[in-house]
Amino acid sequence: MTEQKILNVVLCSLVKNGKILLIQRADGTYKNYWSLVGGKIEFGESVEEAAERELFEETGIKAKFEKLAGLASEVICKKGQKTKHFILFVTKLKAEKFDITESEEGKLEWFELDKLDKSIIIPSDYLMIQEYIKKDYPLKIHKIKVTQNGEKYDLEEFI
Repeated sequence: MTEQKILNVVLCSLVKNGKILLIQRADGTYKNYWSLVGGKIEFGESVEEAAERELFEETGIKAKFEKLAGLASEVICKKGQKTKHFILFVTKLKAEKFDITESEEGKLEWFELDKLDKSIIIPSDYLMIQEYIKKDYPLKIHKIKVTQNGEKYDLEEFI
């Protein structure tokens, strides 16, 4: 049996003038569905760093992390078998310039936040936009650094 891994993913919400930027996935899971921009968190990368990097890589937009908007665990099943498991960090970012440069990840488009067509958007993304982006709950990311010294673990930082 092959080992299944949980993928840690950032989803980036960027809103301007009542519109949210979405990407139509060109490949992989959810191909051809519209979704929040985002991707895998790289080893050693913070959620904030990953969100800023993913947004830039997929859109060409340089933005600053504003806040963690939500957190979800998503499991995809096919024929009763669990095939994928994602931990989704839904983030909000702010940008000053909104000039889009599309990547091989997919087509980009601005959609009116209050008139989203749920039939073309990844079902979980649609619900997360409704719950986390539109309702705007406060969440905090704590940064923790632990140092291992032999069998002992010391808390270095908790912010």
